[in-house]
Amino acid sequence: MLDLHCHILPEIDDGAASIGEALSMAAIAVKEGIDAVVATPHCLNAREIDRFVRGVESQRQQLQRVLDAEGLDLDVFFGAEVFIDPMFLKVGGLDRLTINGTHYILVELPMGEITLYADDFLYKLQLSGIIPVIAHPERNLRIIHDPNQLYRYVDRGCLCQISTGSITGLYGKQVQKCARILLTHGMGHVLGTDAHSDGLRGPYMKDAVEALKKWLEPEQVNKIIGITPYDIVQGNPVEVEPPRKYKRRMWGFWFFG
Repeated sequence: MLDLHCHILPEIDDGAASIGEALSMAAIAVKEGIDAVVATPHCLNAREIDRFVRGVESQRQQLQRVLDAEGLDLDVFFGAEVFIDPMFLKVGGLDRLTINGTHYILVELPMGEITLYADDFLYKLQLSGIIPVIAHPERNLRIIHDPNQLYRYVDRGCLCQISTGSITGLYGKQVQKCARILLTHGMGHVLGTDAHSDGLRGPYMKDAVEALKKWLEPEQVNKIIGITPYDIVQGNPVEVEPPRKYKRRMWGFWFFG
């Protein structure tokens, strides 16, 4: 399996605090059945892209050398978790923050809201030929309240990464419910652990996959964990099923919202 969202690089953001912890995270990942991760440190400053890219790639190469020397069979690919900020469009250089140099990029919505400029940001990314992969939308408060807020982005071609911890209930029942709704309505396409440490927020995948097997058909599970993440890392086209709006039931009636 491939983990599309992992803060495994040491001493860059709020992820691994040391090379030792990064190795511990890698060992957990391998035990969980993960054979590759995309290193996705937070990128928050549009004016520091050059320094960010150099630092991330240097740490990625160093970690890969150590993993190989330690006999840990885990490939680490370049990536970033880019906060949706109009300044990135103004300054430029988002093509340098894509996943493994492809035309896919991991982007993060604010946790509390879907900002007014999110539509414009995602639209202009797509116009430039870059496909947004929206990180953990199930943890956005607006989407938790109304999962159909995500529909328009998926309908326009954005992909969505669901966190394994959301599926297993790590972030609470509301987030877990939202994750299930998105996945069962064609609005969740790939998993990521969003691991930040070798502790509670480690790179755990197995339990989430077992939950997926109860929620989805076998071919859907295989696509989410065995096909789509590898297509993204290799820069291949990703085929997805059309999204479906979530119908909430109240007092015997169905309605969208």
